[in-house]
Amino acid sequence: MVGSVGLNVLASEVAGKAKLRGWRIVGGATLLAVAGLVGSNAWIAWTSRGYAYESAETVPARSVAIVPGSRVHDGKPLFIVRSRLQAGLDLYRAGRVKAILVSGNDSAVNPEVTVMRAWLRARGVPAADVWSDAGGSRTRETMNRAAALYGVTDAVVCTQTVNMQRSLYLAQRAGIDAVGLALPTNLRGSVRYMATESLKTTLAFAESVLRAGPPHPAPLLASQ
Repeated sequence: MVGSVGLNVLASEVAGKAKLRGWRIVGGATLLAVAGLVGSNAWIAWTSRGYAYESAETVPARSVAIVPGSRVHDGKPLFIVRSRLQAGLDLYRAGRVKAILVSGNDSAVNPEVTVMRAWLRARGVPAADVWSDAGGSRTRETMNRAAALYGVTDAVVCTQTVNMQRSLYLAQRAGIDAVGLALPTNLRGSVRYMATESLKTTLAFAESVLRAGPPHPAPLLASQ
């Protein structure tokens, strides 16, 4: 009877130690994840300092404006992408860039690139100065493809303030001498959106460290 009680106590102690080790592992992993999230976001914020501007008049001249895609509806760009397009158009009309690269998805459900190109063409931008990339499914792909397929070496990235640090980081990692025209937005007030952006920023950092960047440029015809 005493032996049975002793075994039960021993088993309980072993289980308790195992549980404690489990919690320590979980705690350590959580701390590492938080450190990675905070550290990567802080690093990307630091590397992009001084490269974002608030108006087309103050942005340093570059060869190309890069306009990342976003949702469109019924053949028209929604507010986020329309703001980006307007920024690119302002830069073009002010002579700050010579061409505009629109990049995003181009499916039957969400024909971002087709709509973006049509919007610029309807406002007088010549076809040869609107470069269309239907393979920009993510910001990283947009920047890598701009460098590798379109031979972009310097650019102004047109996007919202909340996306600018990540976009500039990815452009620079692709070998593009990039600055940004940062567009005002109220998305910073959305906890869900900012949490998602923070995770995307960490992913951008991890992918840039672990995966190869774009190959040496082999430009397509820019008017495609």
